[in-house]
This record gives sequence, structure tokens and C-alpha cells, in this order.
Amino acid sequence: MTSPMRFHIRKYQDSDLPALAKIYRGSIRHLGAECYTKEQVEAWSGFSEDIQAFDNWLKGATTFIAVDSENACVGFGGLEAHGRISSLFVSPEWMRKGVGAGVLGHLLEEAGARAFSVVTTEASEFSRPLFEQHGFVVTEIEQTEFKGVKFARYAMQARLKHGFKSM
Repeated sequence: MTSPMRFHIRKYQDSDLPALAKIYRGSIRHLGAECYTKEQVEAWSGFSEDIQAFDNWLKGATTFIAVDSENACVGFGGLEAHGRISSLFVSPEWMRKGVGAGVLGHLLEEAGARAFSVVTTEASEFSRPLFEQHGFVVTEIEQTEFKGVKFARYAMQARLKHGFKSM
């Protein structure tokens, strides 16, 4: 029997940028075909190619990185100052191994530490179940457009209990 893959969470550093762009692209391209058209996947995953805009997006939130025992980035998520989770992505090699749940739990702990009572996000089709497992409910199905391509996404929110601790 193999031991479970281990990771820990730390704050984003500028040197993480190339690895996070790769995780972002890989995550969308790996799972995207399950729920989205080829055109949607290409438009969405292409955002990370504008490295300055991608970096600004990461820095527009408090971004946390999941890293393995060799300090390689395996996932990330961001929490904005007003309680919105702006990102949650996991490297394809680490999907379904607890990284997404770990990062999301960390974001919710951070939100609790900041005394937010409500946390919001806009989830993709493939991330919605993870958010639901952490107490989020869909408040609206939004229609949005990115790079001229239309998408549906799920506006979600969770009410935090004081002293939230992740699972």
C-alpha cells in the first residue's frame, strides 16, 4: 500500500508564477472537455498566456499555494479582500487527491479568521461539486463571456460559522 501524497500550503511568491500558469492551463485542459466545448476550453485556458494579467489576477487576491514535499506547486486558490474566492485550480497529476479540498479549506479558514460571515465564488461545472461539499449553495447560474466565448458559471455562496475549521 502506498502512502497518501502529502502537501502543505503557503502564500504565493513571484517565483511561483510560471508553475501556476501551467497548473491553470493544465487543469482547464484536463477537465474542460468533460463539460465545455473545445472553443470554451481554449479561450478559458488561454488567459494564463497573458502573464502580466495572470500575475495581476493572482495578486488581486491573497493567493495560497499547495506545494509537495519538494516545494513544487501542485494547486492554488485565492481569496479577495471582500470574501470572494477568485481561484481554485489543481495540477492534473494531483486531482482527486485532496489538494482542492485542502486549498479550499484553507481559504475558508482564512475567511473565518477575517471574520467574514459569507464567502462567494463563481464556480465552473467541474468545481461546483467541491464547493457544494464545503457548504456552498448555488445562488444563480450566470452567463458570462470571455475572449468572445460565452460560458455558464455558478454564482455560489457559503455562510461561515464563527471559528470555521476545514475538514
